[in-house]
Amino acid sequence: MPKKIFEIAKELDMGAIDLVEKLKDEGFNVRNHMASLDDADVEKVMAKFGAPVEEKSAPKTKKKTTKKKKVVKKSATTTKKKTTKKKAVVTKKKTVIRKKGDAEMAEEDTTPEVVASEAVVEEEKPKATPKTRIVKKDAKSEGPKEEAAENKSESLKEAFGLRVVSRPEEEAEDSQDESSSSEVAAKTAESDDSKSSSQKKDDEPELYKEKVHTFTPVFIPEKKEASSDSSDGEQSSSSSDDSEDGKKEKDSKKRLGGLASMMSGKKSASKSQTLNQARADSELKSYAALSGTGRPIYTQVKRKKSYSGPTKDTEITEVKESKRVVKLHGGATAKDLAKKLSIKLKEMIDKALDLNLLIKGEDYIGIKLASEIANLYDYRVEDISFNEDEVIGKEKLSAEDKEKLPLRNPIITIMGHVDHGKTTLLDYIRNAKVASGEAGGITQHIGAYSVKTESGKKLTFLDTPGHAAFANMRQRGANITDVVILVVAADDGVMPQTRESVRFVQEAGVPLIVAINKMDKDSANPDRVKNELTEFHITPEEWGGDTQMVPISALNGDGVDDLLEAVALQAEMLELRAEPKGSAHGVVIESKVEPGRGPVATLLVQTGTLKKGDSIVVGESYGRARSLVDSTGKELKSAGPSTPVQVLGLNEAPSPGDELAVVKNEREAKKIVQNRIDDRKKLENMPKKSTVSLEDFFASAAGEGTETKTLNIIVRSDVQGSFEAIKGSLENLGNSEVEVKLISGGVGPISESDVQLADASDAIIMGFNMRPVTSARRMAEDKGIEIRTYSIIYKLIDDVTLALEGMLDPEFSEKYIGRAEVKETFSVPKIGVIAGSVVIDGSIQVGCQVRLLREGKIIFDGKMSSLKRFKDDVKEVKSGYECGVGLEGYNDIKVGDLFEAYIMEEKKRSLEDVAKEEAIAASRKEKEEADSSHA
Repeated sequence: MPKKIFEIAKELDMGAIDLVEKLKDEGFNVRNHMASLDDADVEKVMAKFGAPVEEKSAPKTKKKTTKKKKVVKKSATTTKKKTTKKKAVVTKKKTVIRKKGDAEMAEEDTTPEVVASEAVVEEEKPKATPKTRIVKKDAKSEGPKEEAAENKSESLKEAFGLRVVSRPEEEAEDSQDESSSSEVAAKTAESDDSKSSSQKKDDEPELYKEKVHTFTPVFIPEKKEASSDSSDGEQSSSSSDDSEDGKKEKDSKKRLGGLASMMSGKKSASKSQTLNQARADSELKSYAALSGTGRPIYTQVKRKKSYSGPTKDTEITEVKESKRVVKLHGGATAKDLAKKLSIKLKEMIDKALDLNLLIKGEDYIGIKLASEIANLYDYRVEDISFNEDEVIGKEKLSAEDKEKLPLRNPIITIMGHVDHGKTTLLDYIRNAKVASGEAGGITQHIGAYSVKTESGKKLTFLDTPGHAAFANMRQRGANITDVVILVVAADDGVMPQTRESVRFVQEAGVPLIVAINKMDKDSANPDRVKNELTEFHITPEEWGGDTQMVPISALNGDGVDDLLEAVALQAEMLELRAEPKGSAHGVVIESKVEPGRGPVATLLVQTGTLKKGDSIVVGESYGRARSLVDSTGKELKSAGPSTPVQVLGLNEAPSPGDELAVVKNEREAKKIVQNRIDDRKKLENMPKKSTVSLEDFFASAAGEGTETKTLNIIVRSDVQGSFEAIKGSLENLGNSEVEVKLISGGVGPISESDVQLADASDAIIMGFNMRPVTSARRMAEDKGIEIRTYSIIYKLIDDVTLALEGMLDPEFSEKYIGRAEVKETFSVPKIGVIAGSVVIDGSIQVGCQVRLLREGKIIFDGKMSSLKRFKDDVKEVKSGYECGVGLEGYNDIKVGDLFEAYIMEEKKRSLEDVAKEEAIAASRKEKEEADSSHA
C-alpha cells in the first residue's frame, strides 16, 4: 500500500523534511513531505534506514490509550495541580543550560531545529538507540524533579549552548486498572529513581572542551532540564503521573500557542495548523544559516587597492568656442539669460552697466540686447524662434534695384467730411451710381475701384467714409495710398472730419491734392476754404505753396478732368514702381462674411502677382485663393500691383489692415498663423505694471459709493471695417456713471447663439446691414430679447446714446410753491394735531413737501398727512384761503408757525451734462491742489 513521506518519517522517528532531503540524496524523485511512495520504494526506504513497517503500530495505539488516561484522571489530582503550579512559578525565574556529553554528541545526526518561545526543541536520533535518548518533560512536573533540576543547575557554571533533544513516544505498556494506592507507589519509586540517576550523573566526568554548535537560547523552564537528566526509569512511571502530566501539558499548549502545540508530536487537527506546521518547518530549517547569536553573518569583500599615482592639481577648463552659444526663443528675462550664461545675476547686472543698461531680474530682454550682453562674456546668441520672413521669403530691394522696376498705377484715396461729395465725385469718374446704393447717401465702408481714364491710364481709387466713426478706415486709407484727394465743400468749409483727414495725411507723409467741390452753388466761397487750410500749413500753388487746389463740381462734372490731370502729374513726379513677378504682397482693405460664399476679403495687391489657387496668409487667417473678382464683378486669373480684388477661400474674415503674403503650401500657412496667435496670447497674458499714486487712492475712496451702470450690447455687421468703427464709437460713449460693454459681435448674420448670449447677459442685439435668421428671430420673440437693425451708423450711435442717458440718475431740483401761517391748533383723536392755517403766499398742494418754520428755524421737514378746507379733503388751497394742515408723524405745532411748501422736480441728464460736471469737478480739484501747493 503506498504511503506518504511524512507517515514513513513518523514510523522512522525522524523529521519529514530531513527524510525528504535524504531521499533526494539517495536518488528518489520526491518534491515534499506530501509525496507518495509505492510499496517497493517503502521497503527500500525501511531497509535503508533500518526499521520494518510493522514496528510502529504499537505506539499509535498507545497514543490513543494515553489520551483516555488523561480524560479519566482529570478530577483525580486537584490539590497536586495547585501545588505544582506554585512551584513552577518560582522555578521559572532560573534557566538551566547544560553542555552535552560525548555520548550525546555522538547520537546527534541531523540539524537542530528551533521553535518559538516556550516550545520544545527536538532533534531526531537514529532508531537503533531509542532507549538512550533523553526526554524533556513539560514545565509542570512534580516537586522532586524540580529540586533535582535546581541542584543540577548549581553544578553547571559554564554553558556553551542549549542541547537539542527530542521527545520520543512513550514505550511503556498501558495499565488497565489504576488506583490511588498504585499512584502513590509509583510516585515514591519515581523519586527514588531520580535521586539515584542524579548521583550517577555527578560521578560521571563532565567534558567542556568540545565546541558545540550554539544558537540563541529559547526560554525553557528548569523542570525540563531536571527531567532531561533523569534516567530511563522515569519513562516507566505510574499511569497516574502520566495522566497528570498530560493534563498539564494540554494546559501548557494552550498558553504556548500553535507552534508549541504542533511540536508536541501529535497530528494537526485542522487545515490552519497544517499551514502553521509548514511555516514552522521552513523557519526551523532557516536557522542552519544563522550564527550562534541568531543573526546572519556578513563578511566584507576586500578589494585590492590600485595605485593611481600622485594627485593632480585641479585644472580650470574653458568651454569651446563652438559651444559658447546661447539659444533664445525671441528673448528671455534677465534671470534666465544669466542662468544660460552660467553667471550670477548680480554679476551680469553690474556688467550691464558698462553698456549703460540698468536691468532687473524680471526685465524682458530682446535678441539684440541679449546679444550685446552675451558678447561681454564671449558668447553669441542664436534666435531659435519661428522666423516668418524665411518662410514667406520676403526680399528687400536696394534703391538701385527699385529704379529698374517697371512703373505701376497710382493708388488714390478720396477723403473728406461727410456729405461733401466724395462718393459723387468717384461716381462721376466711374460713370456709375455708387452713392445712390449707399444707405442714407453716405459711405459705410471703403470702396476700392479701378478706373480707366480717357488717356488709357488705369487708376485705383479708394473711397473712405467721412463719418466720425470711421477714423480708423481713413487712417488705413492714408497709409496704403500714393496720393490723397481731399474733398472740401466750398459752401461748408473745413469741418471736423476734414481736419482729422488732414492730420492723417500729414502723419503718413502722402502727397495731397485739394478738390474744392460744390462750385455750382451760389454760396460757394473757395477763398474761405483756402484760408482755413492755411492753418494746417497747406498753401495753394497760386499763393506760392506746393499744394494743387482744383475747383470742381462733382454733380455736373466741371473741373473733374483737371483734377485727373493733376493726379497723373503727381504720380509721374513720384515715379511709382513695383515688381510684377514673384509672390504677391498686399494689404486688406475690407472683409465680410457673405451667406453661401463665406469670408470675403477685399485685398489691394502692392507688389508681385496674386494667382488663383495660391496659398495665402492674411493676418491670423489662412486659406487658398479659390476665386479672384475685380470691382466690376469680373473673375480674374491673376492680379498684379495696384489691383484691388475680392478673394474667396479664407478660413475666417481677416481684419482690415492685415498684410497679405503668399506661401508654398497650406501647411506652412497654418504654422505662420499659429505662431502669430501664440505671440498675441503671450502679449495679452503678460502682467501689466501699473504705478499707483496717493491721488488714485483718494479718487477711489471718493467714488466708493457710486456704482457704474453697464449697457451690454451685441453687434453684428456686414463688413469688418464697419464693425470696428461701431465698436470704437460705442466704447467712447461711456463715462463714470454709465458705460457700454460690447460683449460679442463680428461679421455675419444674427444667429441663435447671439440670442442665447443676450438672454444670459441681459444684452441688446444690434445689426448693422444684417438681419437675424428665422430661427434666431423666433427664439428672440419667445425669450423677449430686443433686436434692432440699422443701415446708417449715426442712427445706431444715437439710439445707444439715448439708452445711456436713460440709465443716468435724474437730477432733482427744489421748487417753492407757497406759504401758510398757523392761526390755531386742534387736537383730533387718532389723527393728531391739525393746524388751522391761512395761505399767505402761493398755494398749498396735496403731496408736496412741507417745512415747519419757527422764528426762521426749521423745526420739521417732511410730508403733509392731510389738507382740508373745513371738513372736506381738497387737492389745493390758494392764497387768501383758510385750511387745515396735518403733518406726518409730528404734532408739536404752535400758533404763529409758518408752513413752507415745495416740490422736487426731476430733470433728465444727458451725457453732455455729465461730461460738463466731470470737467467742472476736475478743474475744481486742480484749483484746490494748486492752492494747497502754494500754501
